[in-house]
Amino acid sequence: MKENNWYTFSEGSKKLGKSHSYLYKSMKDRHELFKSTMIQKQGRIWLISDEGLNHIKMNTKKEGDHLREITLNVVYKTNYHFVFTSFNLNNFKRY
Repeated sequence: MKENNWYTFSEGSKKLGKSHSYLYKSMKDRHELFKSTMIQKQGRIWLISDEGLNHIKMNTKKEGDHLREITLNVVYKTNYHFVFTSFNLNNFKRY
C-alpha cells in the first residue's frame, strides 16, 4: 500500500493552485468536507494527506463566473424587471 505524503495546509493549498489560506478557510466554512483520516493537527499546524487533497479537489465545485453570479443575484433579488438586450451602435447617428 502506498504511504500518504503529508503537507501543511499552506503547502496543500498551493498544490491545489489556490491561495495559501484556502484550506484553512475551507475547513472553517465547510468542515464536513474534511474527513478526520485525511487531516491531523501537530501542535498549531494542520496537515493534510495526498488522499485529502484529492478528496477536496474532487468534491469542490469549480469557480464560476463571479460577474455573472452577481448580475443574476441582483436580477432575482429586486422588485424591478430588467431586460437585457443587445443593440447596434451603428444605428445611432452622430451629430
